[in-house]
Formats: sequence, structure tokens, C-alpha cells
Amino acid sequence: MTRIQLLILIVLAVVIIALTLPPWLEYRKVLQADSDVDLIATAIRKYFKHTGEYPQELTDLITNPGLDGWKGNYLESVPENPWGGSYQILQHSYKVCIPPNHPRVPAKYQLGGIAEISRVYLEGEEGLKYWW
Repeated sequence: MTRIQLLILIVLAVVIIALTLPPWLEYRKVLQADSDVDLIATAIRKYFKHTGEYPQELTDLITNPGLDGWKGNYLESVPENPWGGSYQILQHSYKVCIPPNHPRVPAKYQLGGIAEISRVYLEGEEGLKYWW
């Protein structure tokens, strides 16, 4: 193999890495956010089974808001989304989501985006009407 062939091979490898790395990094962030939202929704369902009410804020899953039936921390801490912001509970649609005004989260993943990252935590037939 000549030096020119080796140089061409290295340049091709760098170009391939440069083209595939950003989408892969975004894919990892989306997977993490999706996992976080699912974890929070599961904690909310447990909270509801124990207390008979849904939390008003995500911090209610960590500290007792003074309700009967509260059985301890449903989450160790409220996770931050992979872009450095917070998640949000929407009471009227029973969703955990990324707020629509976060500056670093791509708009398509925010609430109302085409690839919105959210989970409905209301179970059963009732919860189906809130999916979209």
C-alpha cells in the first residue's frame, strides 16, 4: 500500500465518521429522553396507585407532599433531559414531556413537535384518547 492510498483511506474514514457521528449522538439523546419519560410515567402510575391522586409537580415523586398512602421515593431524583433542561407534567392531558419552549432541545422533540418525546401516564381506555 502506498502512502497516497493510505492517505486516501484515512481521509475516507474521517469523512465517514464526521457524517455519522452527529446523527448517532442525537439518537443517543433521544433514546435517553425516551427512557427518562417512560421512567417518570411509571413512577407517576405507582404514585397514583398508592395515593389515589396524580402528582402536581415532579418533585412530589421524591418528597412527600403530605398525602395519605405515599410510600417513599418513587424516583431517586428528577432526571434532567439530555439537552440540559427539565421534563414537565401536563395535568390536562396526563403527559410527561419536554416543554415546548426549551432553547436547546430540537423543536421536533418538544411538546407538539413531529417526533414529540412524551408519555401518557393515565392507564386504560381513558389514556388512549390522550396519545395525540
